Amino acid sequence: MSTPAESLLGRTLDDGWKVIELVPLSQNGTGGVFSVGYIVEAPNGRKGFLKAMDFTKAIEKSDPVLAMNEVTEAFVFERTVLERCKQRRLDRVVLALTDGKTNVDGFGSLGVVPYLIFELADRDVRAYLDLSEKVDLAWSLRSLHNVAVGLKQLHGETIAHLDIKPSNVLVFHEKICKVSDLGRAAYSGHVSPHDDAPWPGDKAYSPPEFLYGQREVEWNVRNIGTDAYLLGSMVVFFFARTSMTALLFSHLDPVHHPGAWIRNYSDILPYVRYAFANAIRTFGSHVPESVRANLCGIVTELCDPDPKLRGTSAARYSGKIFMETYVSRLNLLAYRAENGLLTE
Repeated sequence: MSTPAESLLGRTLDDGWKVIELVPLSQNGTGGVFSVGYIVEAPNGRKGFLKAMDFTKAIEKSDPVLAMNEVTEAFVFERTVLERCKQRRLDRVVLALTDGKTNVDGFGSLGVVPYLIFELADRDVRAYLDLSEKVDLAWSLRSLHNVAVGLKQLHGETIAHLDIKPSNVLVFHEKICKVSDLGRAAYSGHVSPHDDAPWPGDKAYSPPEFLYGQREVEWNVRNIGTDAYLLGSMVVFFFARTSMTALLFSHLDPVHHPGAWIRNYSDILPYVRYAFANAIRTFGSHVPESVRANLCGIVTELCDPDPKLRGTSAARYSGKIFMETYVSRLNLLAYRAENGLLTE
């Protein structure tokens, strides 16, 4: 039997949006199994993406009260963060166009379905690259610049994304990339429902220190440092089609992997750093020679295994200006590629 959130197809919402198509929602996205995705259309023809919260899924959990509370807190937090981004007009962040709720008869109080409606993208970066026969260097560099801009904009509002990965970078009009899905974010001065999670966002992309159980106390080191690592990992993905985390562990002896290693992270760090140097060399082998030194340098700084050493020494963990260096460097590389100024 369909749940209320799964029963919205064909419905016209109170704010005029019509639900026209059911779409799969990534289980790694915010809300995971607790949300359902749709394409919706406004009266003026504009289309959007609707994320409907499915509270009935919480009832199926072993502790339904706790699960219901977690889903509610996650929805309220994401809406709060998105409202701030909308107020500040962050143009490299996917914004919520509106939010609301609708009632589905026959389910009692569980028939209330809160939702968020977002800008509708063409596709995510992973899908875009999968469709490309050849990597366009200029497009890749400009897209990475867009991601860095999005992170800079968020950091300016004391928000850290914490879940940057290919499926959370969306492509608009085939040329503009924006960061999406702020449900895993950290917002300074606000309690996030995911603050106590063992690692930020998707484990497959997590900075290594979290996987060894190390959690930095200082907000900027933990959160801005995570965003730095994830931006570097996106650079790796664009050219090597893998995450920095996967590449790093492919060069690390299994006896030194999380789970096998029972001592603290500072003890394993020399081994991780050695593997990291080899991972950078492997990454470099996938990068065109014209930008190899620049991109290897950027990834080396952003993904340093020691979270206290990520970024340039001049701007390290200075909050608002941390990402400015990488916005500038990626912008220059993109400009040179777009204007034929790169030479092999």
